[in-house]
Amino acid sequence: MGKMLGLMSVVCAVSVLAARGADASDAFALPRAAFGRYYRQITGKDAPAEAVTFAINPAVSEKGRDAYRIVSGEVGVTITGSNLRSVWYGLYDLLERRGGCRWFWDGDRVPRKDAIDLSGLDVREEAHFEYRGIRYFAHRGLTRFQAEHWGPEEWRREIDWILKRRLNVFMLRIGQDDLFQLTFPDICAYPDPSKPLPGAGKGYDDRSLFWSLQFRGELRKRLQKYAFERGLLIPEDFGTMSHWYSRTPEDFLDKQQPPFLPQEVSHYSERNGRVWDIREDKWADAYWKLTRTAVAQYGTGAPPPQLLHTIGLGERRCYKDRQRNFDLKIKALDMFLARAHRDYPDSKVLIAGWDFYSTWKPEEVKALLPRLDPQRDIIWDYEADVPYGGNHFLNWGLVGQFPYTYSIFLAYEKALDARANYPLIEERQKMVQDDPFCKGYIFWPESSHTDTLCLRFFTANAWSAKPVPHGDVLAEMCASRYGEHAALMKAAWKAALPASYLRDWGQNYSRAVLSIGNEVKDHSALIAKWVKPVAEAEEVFGLLAYSPWDDAFIRRDAIDIARMALDRLIALRIFEFSRDFTAWRHGQRDGGDLPARTERIATLCDRMADLLALDTDYSLWESYLRLDAVEKVRNPAFTKTLFENASCDYCRSHQYELARHWYAPHVRRVAETLAKAVAAGDRKMTISGNAERERLELKEKPLESLRPTLPRTEESFRNVLRGITGGL
Repeated sequence: MGKMLGLMSVVCAVSVLAARGADASDAFALPRAAFGRYYRQITGKDAPAEAVTFAINPAVSEKGRDAYRIVSGEVGVTITGSNLRSVWYGLYDLLERRGGCRWFWDGDRVPRKDAIDLSGLDVREEAHFEYRGIRYFAHRGLTRFQAEHWGPEEWRREIDWILKRRLNVFMLRIGQDDLFQLTFPDICAYPDPSKPLPGAGKGYDDRSLFWSLQFRGELRKRLQKYAFERGLLIPEDFGTMSHWYSRTPEDFLDKQQPPFLPQEVSHYSERNGRVWDIREDKWADAYWKLTRTAVAQYGTGAPPPQLLHTIGLGERRCYKDRQRNFDLKIKALDMFLARAHRDYPDSKVLIAGWDFYSTWKPEEVKALLPRLDPQRDIIWDYEADVPYGGNHFLNWGLVGQFPYTYSIFLAYEKALDARANYPLIEERQKMVQDDPFCKGYIFWPESSHTDTLCLRFFTANAWSAKPVPHGDVLAEMCASRYGEHAALMKAAWKAALPASYLRDWGQNYSRAVLSIGNEVKDHSALIAKWVKPVAEAEEVFGLLAYSPWDDAFIRRDAIDIARMALDRLIALRIFEFSRDFTAWRHGQRDGGDLPARTERIATLCDRMADLLALDTDYSLWESYLRLDAVEKVRNPAFTKTLFENASCDYCRSHQYELARHWYAPHVRRVAETLAKAVAAGDRKMTISGNAERERLELKEKPLESLRPTLPRTEESFRNVLRGITGGL
């Protein structure tokens, strides 16, 4: 049976390749070379010539999805995939099963062995979900978390990891690169990368360049080619693509003078972020030209099916009247779906669910579905873990009725730590796991690599025919990532997890820090919810003090766990302080203890800065240096742009420069003012300070002068953890 399947597979592979005009040996040169590299890394020897052979045979799949089979022969093994990417899945599965390798976003665990046993294998695997996708978004700040920072090396590692974890779709949503210049070359010039971008705004709207658009365009082509050579799918955007991260160039606006859709409700009101009036075919066609250019420029070599993605009139409220607004959104979707179906008849069209959450009602989504084609259109929902309200995918008439995806959004940009809400995610997953209309399991956050455990959980569940509980994923991850220290790290994760999902998609400790000294409404219910899980999470500081510093995986995760736990601890202490501060303001308690408590909070903020100083992951200055190392940053003012991007209200988080030079000093200034007010008995004195003025003053300092200086040593790490426990 195994030999016959192998023969059929080879025949099929050759016929498929002949249709593409390629030689059979070329098709598998890349996976063969990858096997050779890992074989040498594991054994120190060259792989035998016939150790592994590869083939493609769609019949390996029983459901028409990604599938592969690994079968031992007399000499080596044959890996047969239902398509090219499935060949890669089989290769990496083999290296896991028999080579002992383990795959993570930040690197591999590769053991040393004398040999790799390739005998006795007959394995078949098939994906449960058709689409298993991940998105990379457009915010900036810290290289680890923001994909727009990544150069060729980071992207190669990321794409390899995508294959190793058996995903098949990824999306770059990091702006339009040089699409306008390619589409309208007589209208749009390439901007000068040494100067601020014309029309740049503030905060995350400052899209001034760190690399030229020419470089970004070439980088995108290279990384997509790398992905396509391995069979991965990449959706291209279509529709009204004007948004905060894909601004219309000023020269297009000046020369073309496009009219805009109505803007009765102010949102993205700057002219370079407004949507052109697509009620006129001329402007709908202009948007469509951008899509056609993107497909032609970046999509060459893409495997079938072509994937197209739209957010529709995402987040727009063009009219105050709800019905008029809804009618316009339907019209916009109709006109662009018609173009997509006309020009790309074999494509799958992904209709993002994002706008449905913010500007639609469930009955409006239900009214949209009959206008769609279930053979080609998919509701690409990516907020299945939405933590509030009743407007979510379960109420849209999708389950059991229309193609859709299940998802983890996880968090907005500022949420750079572990916070996956496993109780909610797992409960809702039960409702869709065996629904034939659920076509995908996707992960679509605003920041990357924030939660290593969640990434492991997502990739496990995206493939599996049965739900994999997060506890099982944690046990597997600890065993494969931490080796002999698995028990210690598992204990730390388990202690920290309940505190992690106290935060949902939004905030981090910076908001509480920068609002300290303001009166608050009744916090008693919030505090009661937080006290127990935060107390349990405090155990991690003592546990992690014994973790090995010289293991890069453990070091990164120990800092991740500790900073998350400390984030929740600082926030809780501020909630408690604010409750009592408000009571003092109203004459309901004595305030004698408040200044000292504020000082203790400031000390915890110092410890957070110390913790963030221990790794390059959290430094804006070091992220800037990484950008410059990939491609020279020509804009001498870009360090200020980077600071602005990271420190705006939407994005400020666990950046070292903000933690050290803004958050902690802010709390100290509040403590000093509060001490004077309490001593004078002045319950009306302004305490909170001016956080925005402090931010702008800090922005004017050279970014290099704010860089981390704490030695990155085991002694520093242990001292920081002891300092946290000492300040409790």
